[in-house]
Amino acid sequence: MKMRFARGASVGIAMGLVLSGGAAAMAAHVSPDVAIKWKAGKTFPSPATRFDGATVDGKVYFLGFRIDDAGTTDGSVWYYDIKKDKYVDTKVDMPQPVSNYEVQVLQDKTGTGLYIFGGREPGGDIIKTVQVFYPKTGKTAVLKKDSWPGTTPSKCVSLPATGVATVDNKAYAIGGMSFSTSVPPCSDDNSNQTWIFDPKAKEGKRWSKGPALNTARGYVTTAVVGSTIYAIGGDINDAGTLGATDVVESWKVGSKSWSDKAVADLPEPCDESQAFGFQKGSLGGTVTLAACGNFNGSTPDTLQYDVKKDKWSNVGSVNTARRNYAAANIGSDTKPKLMIVGGYDASATILDSSEVGTPGKGKVGGFGGAGLRATGKSVATF
Repeated sequence: MKMRFARGASVGIAMGLVLSGGAAAMAAHVSPDVAIKWKAGKTFPSPATRFDGATVDGKVYFLGFRIDDAGTTDGSVWYYDIKKDKYVDTKVDMPQPVSNYEVQVLQDKTGTGLYIFGGREPGGDIIKTVQVFYPKTGKTAVLKKDSWPGTTPSKCVSLPATGVATVDNKAYAIGGMSFSTSVPPCSDDNSNQTWIFDPKAKEGKRWSKGPALNTARGYVTTAVVGSTIYAIGGDINDAGTLGATDVVESWKVGSKSWSDKAVADLPEPCDESQAFGFQKGSLGGTVTLAACGNFNGSTPDTLQYDVKKDKWSNVGSVNTARRNYAAANIGSDTKPKLMIVGGYDASATILDSSEVGTPGKGKVGGFGGAGLRATGKSVATF
């Protein structure tokens, strides 16, 4: 199937990274409250990575994706029709095709909009552009007076990537990262900033600053339970070497600060992943991280956090270990179906496969870490 690519030559953004060898981190045996069972889903029309999806009116929308390690980015908007089990090309392109974004469903004066904040262009630029797609009309827009304001301490534009969540119709962009390999180059650095976006505020006044994270990092995995946002894992860029972290912080929106004491850390470092938070239903009071990325490898571990018990458990394994995948709930809050699409597998091959996870019965204990962890020097793109 023919894809529509961003104009201009695609530039590979390569960086040699040294990652720790050995098997995945092991943890004490813990039994889950709710096991997740994964099965194969509908194959995506193209290999796709560093993207995201969002569910609106029975359809999961994808606002572009990267298709190869040269950085080639397709800006076309696709959706997955949940009832028909079919992918459809909307024939609409985003104004600026980007990868490394998270989709937020927000209500503004126009209606329901799917927002993405910044991201990375095919040539390697980390951009400030805020874009929105309106599924009802198929129209797109760029918010020229409300560009992404996030920066790192080196005054580089930060890449929020997966670190965005929504509470009460406001988007929260958390942490971020910059790179010496960007085009033009900046610095290898990490942001601890939290920025709040209000789609109904006046033009030019939609961003405000929130409390700082305790640990500056990028590629944070976010989840929301009630009005509490969880900033899970992520990467720390140390002079060009990315290292996954097990740090978890929580913030009840409206309170003064993030806490890294009120919530247990991950049982193993995870980055570039996706998580689902639920307040009610079979997964009520939990956060489920679908597959544990660990740049530039991954494991199939599905990790679940019990809010009341303040503990993480291994609740299952995806069929294909992956990172940088898209995710969306294609069920409901009370009867969830956790869909993950594309990403890189454990050997950094870009995937077109999808999986659907559903709550099941029984318990899965321990942390097998069957996925590949990269060892020695490796070249990868961000």
